[in-house]
Amino acid sequence: MQCRQPLRVSLYQRFALCAIFALAVLLPLCGITISVADGKTPSARLWVGQFDQCSYNALASALVYLRGPVPHYSNRAGFEHKTFVIPLNSAGYGPYYGWAPWTSYMINSKKLVWDGRAVRHLRARRFSLATRALPKVVRRGLILVRYAPGERKKLIARLDRALRLGPVIIWTPYAAELDPKGHPWNMVKRVKHNVDAVPFNPSLTHAITVFRLGHGKVLVTDCSVWNGVYTTTPRIVVSVAAAMSASVRVRFGDQPSIFQRGLHGVRHDQFDVSISVASKAAK
Repeated sequence: MQCRQPLRVSLYQRFALCAIFALAVLLPLCGITISVADGKTPSARLWVGQFDQCSYNALASALVYLRGPVPHYSNRAGFEHKTFVIPLNSAGYGPYYGWAPWTSYMINSKKLVWDGRAVRHLRARRFSLATRALPKVVRRGLILVRYAPGERKKLIARLDRALRLGPVIIWTPYAAELDPKGHPWNMVKRVKHNVDAVPFNPSLTHAITVFRLGHGKVLVTDCSVWNGVYTTTPRIVVSVAAAMSASVRVRFGDQPSIFQRGLHGVRHDQFDVSISVASKAAK
């Protein structure tokens, strides 16, 4: 299933799409390299945004970080099928299950291929950044995330432990495309000392990739906008991830929520995926 995206197309976005098309004539559409001044991690990061589903782009961003640039291909659908769909099929899931949590099946299937080589040294583990209290939708477009005493610090530490192993894919109800002129990935507002307000779109699910920068910062790659790379804080990522627990329970009229339809193997709101090299995962 594709990520559900708003259908707004502004004049600026039309211009950006034309610019992207022009660039495609000059160079392969394989992302934008981002330099990161941090001695403990590689100096190049790559944004990926050309694939059909946000989960494919999020996983590709992690693979670029771990294995190198997106391989050259002439047929996008064929590349997606070989790279993402076959691993899902081997786990008993089809391309319909393209949401972020199922990237764990792609990695752990041992069928994943990148640049002609099998990717067998990686491990994926689903984990939860959900709060004990279910976040509350207070109006269309806003979720309040309430933390118990010490809970925010605990969830930030949980995210940091995962990031020390490698990239993390987060399933979110928010995308940078929702806030193109504002402050993408710096948009969470603290209402009280233990309550954060998270903007969201009830008709959208999205996958992003998070990388550890150190010094209290993380890097987010978000395929919903061109060159969507943002430096933000673990606090913001944790609140947005926690808000997903409310978003999957939103109903649309008489239609059941995502949660009611069933998440097929995903339990206890373990929506997020930690990716690590096998030797690190065993420690």
